[in-house]
Amino acid sequence: MLTVGLTGRKEKGDPLNSAIDKMTKKTRDLRRQLRKAVMDHISDSFLETNVPLLVLIEAAKSGNEKEVKEYAQVFREHANKLVEVANLACSISNNEEGVKLVRMAATQIDSLCPQVINAALTLAARPQSKVAQDNMDVFKDQWEKQVRILTEAVDDITSVDDFLSVSENHILEDVNKCVIALQEGDVDTLDRTAGAIRGRAARVVHIINAEMENYEPGVYTERVLESIKLLSET
Repeated sequence: MLTVGLTGRKEKGDPLNSAIDKMTKKTRDLRRQLRKAVMDHISDSFLETNVPLLVLIEAAKSGNEKEVKEYAQVFREHANKLVEVANLACSISNNEEGVKLVRMAATQIDSLCPQVINAALTLAARPQSKVAQDNMDVFKDQWEKQVRILTEAVDDITSVDDFLSVSENHILEDVNKCVIALQEGDVDTLDRTAGAIRGRAARVVHIINAEMENYEPGVYTERVLESIKLLSET
């Protein structure tokens, strides 16, 4: 009777175990898709991070207050995107110390954004003022430094494999766009997309160089470094 009872329980338990296994697999797949989606955001948002700032400063130097206000909105959206994506990166990382650094850097970016905009508005109102120009330069340096800190902190808590996979897909897509632009004689799209390829390649080179510092020098690291040198030059 005992054997029958245990067998009966096992048979009843099989569908439950199967459902648990299926749910575990689906959760794992979902997490992998989530990681890929986050890496997509990281790959795009941390590409050419200085462009919105430079455009804002150029408008301020020309004394065009209307343009500065327009570009300030673009700059603010860019800053918000960096913070949002940084927090997304934290949500898929188990690196507690790394996550703390990312959140601190993101907070600094959030606080610095309105100060940069105010500096640009001040310069736009008085474009000939040496004090306003120097003030803009100070905030420009602070912003670029803080974005660099945030970028490196995010890189530290994300998977290099995931980043490379996403970057490869984006570069291949951009190469196809370049081919189509060449065929259609679309110079603007070709130039813009080629710039994106250069930017993504530079990001790959930077991240892999940093990753190789975690390994003892040897045949493996030499081959990797040779490969990224080729990528950079090509």
